[in-house]
Amino acid sequence: MKHITAFLFFMALAVSSPAQPLIVFDKTTHDFGKVNETEGEAVYDFTFKNTGATPLIIKNVAATCGCTTPEWPRQPVAPGGSGKIKVSYDVKGRPGAIDKTITVLSNGKPETVHLHITGEVVGFDRAPAEAYRFPAGDIRLSEKHISFDRVWSYEKPALTVTAYNPGPNAVKISFTDLPPHIKAEASPATVEKEGRARILITFDAARKNDWGFVIDRISLVLNDDLSRTYPLPVTATIREDFSRWTAVQLRNAPVATLENATVEAGKIKQGEKKEYRVKLTNSGKSKLLLRKVDSSDPQITVSCPKEIAPGASAELLLSYNTAGRKGLQDKAISIITNDPQNEQITLRLKADVE
Repeated sequence: MKHITAFLFFMALAVSSPAQPLIVFDKTTHDFGKVNETEGEAVYDFTFKNTGATPLIIKNVAATCGCTTPEWPRQPVAPGGSGKIKVSYDVKGRPGAIDKTITVLSNGKPETVHLHITGEVVGFDRAPAEAYRFPAGDIRLSEKHISFDRVWSYEKPALTVTAYNPGPNAVKISFTDLPPHIKAEASPATVEKEGRARILITFDAARKNDWGFVIDRISLVLNDDLSRTYPLPVTATIREDFSRWTAVQLRNAPVATLENATVEAGKIKQGEKKEYRVKLTNSGKSKLLLRKVDSSDPQITVSCPKEIAPGASAELLLSYNTAGRKGLQDKAISIITNDPQNEQITLRLKADVE
């Protein structure tokens, strides 16, 4: 009797409970293939059907990023009815792969459905506006200066900058103000309308015969017109490659030690010229070379010897002209040596100019 009662209860419950709507998509993944960025948008409609016995309500549709915009029916979809989820992907400014997921939430079964879009956005040629952003007369350049960063003192590296000719006439490229340690060559030398040229810059560090940060300014000449040239700065930081030193050289290397790393000048009246002395000691076993001493302020000059013998000390004489300066000053003096452990020493000069 109990079994019959339970069976009748569940049958009554099934009759009194409405059947859940069923959401069935034609497909849940769409591949756009290759899409040109110039098209602006890639759009696809995912179609679905309610195969259940009660109305289907789409509660929400969410994409994984703002570049993907979904649209869906806001009204219930009747049993046997169909609808679509419109997915728009903004391809502008997004060259590369498309791989996005769209999540559909409803009162149907299943309650959550994941849609997937894939493809590839093919970028357009940004030559004039983006790839070649720096104008130089009738051409545009990919870089506004050549930076070699770190260069070993024996190296001869080369870098390139690309020139683009937006037209309408051919442009011949040549160079002026080339120092002996820099070579520049444009290939081709004459750039036709909407053409490109590869400008090869070669930097000979040994021939430069300098240390630390260096800057040169070469100039582009267009169509042999020397009355108007276009600067192209070339920078490098020349260093010694201590990895080439032998074990004996390293054991007997010089050791540079500053008596004080900071000169506290205190208060100075504007327009005064002050001098300060700082002792530099070589406690190593070979000659210490002071290859370059340079200040961040042209009104600070430094007098010092070119070399310091093993076990000896020498004074660096700093002269500071405060003309035109005012308030707190914090200046850096760079000392480049042949000490493998102290290749570049920074000495600071601090003052309050009244």
